[in-house]
Amino acid sequence: KNLKAKKPWSGEVKNKKKSGEFYWVLSTIELDFNSKGEHIGYYAVRQIITAQKKVEELKIELESINSNLEEKVTRRTNKIVKLNEEIQETQREVVFTMGSIAESRSKETGNHVKRVAQYSYLLAGYCGLSEKECEMLKQASPMHDIGKIAIPDAILNKPGLYNDEERKIMDTHAQLGYDMLKHSNKALLKMATIVAYEHHERWDGNGYPRGLKEDEIHIYGRITAIADVFDALGSHRCYKPAWSLDKILELYRDERAKQFDPKLIDLFLDNIDKFLIIRDMFKDKIQGFGNENNK
Repeated sequence: KNLKAKKPWSGEVKNKKKSGEFYWVLSTIELDFNSKGEHIGYYAVRQIITAQKKVEELKIELESINSNLEEKVTRRTNKIVKLNEEIQETQREVVFTMGSIAESRSKETGNHVKRVAQYSYLLAGYCGLSEKECEMLKQASPMHDIGKIAIPDAILNKPGLYNDEERKIMDTHAQLGYDMLKHSNKALLKMATIVAYEHHERWDGNGYPRGLKEDEIHIYGRITAIADVFDALGSHRCYKPAWSLDKILELYRDERAKQFDPKLIDLFLDNIDKFLIIRDMFKDKIQGFGNENNK
């Protein structure tokens, strides 16, 4: 069309050598006219562009390879993410199961650790911890009494009050829990280690096993202590009925800045309705689970 319109034509032409090898040329063809303006022929300019075309072909090939690699990387990354999620979920289940086993030895139900976990999560949020920490504390708090696994049944399930020697043995469960968990480098188990070790420390320094006081006690331990005692007092045991809510709240007010972190107690009391919703959600079907001595 260009030539008929007396315009030059330009285009890429793929040719084949006798050897069978292909080569590319960029050709420009124009009409040739004499002095009278009569068309007498054509003339052409050719430029070898084989190297350029090979570069373009390689570029297209590389783009295809990169696209495939990106797709493979994406698939592998998604697979790794899924595996990590499965590992974390397995770890959470193991932690919860271990906590439940520890409680079952003292005739507790699994709902005790569920309630403590939910209370801890809620209180952690009220005191300003990040959502990630709140969630991890919910997962770690069921391990607070893991050390009970090493306490003899005769002491763990004694229906009456402990004598001095029995109390001394029972109180070792916090240290035992720490010793069981302290070697792990997993974030969740590190948090569980803190909870197991410090949930019986007191704000006034009269707790155990180390006699820590105030902010020396990790916030995870202070939170779990409030959650654990609230559930222990509010649950039926074989030798006592559950305390009334009024009696529990009275104790919490009395023990503010003594056994418990005063700021956390204020947050707990200000939001007691939310904690009662959790208690009602995870009610035990069978009452009378174990010995309050082990708290």
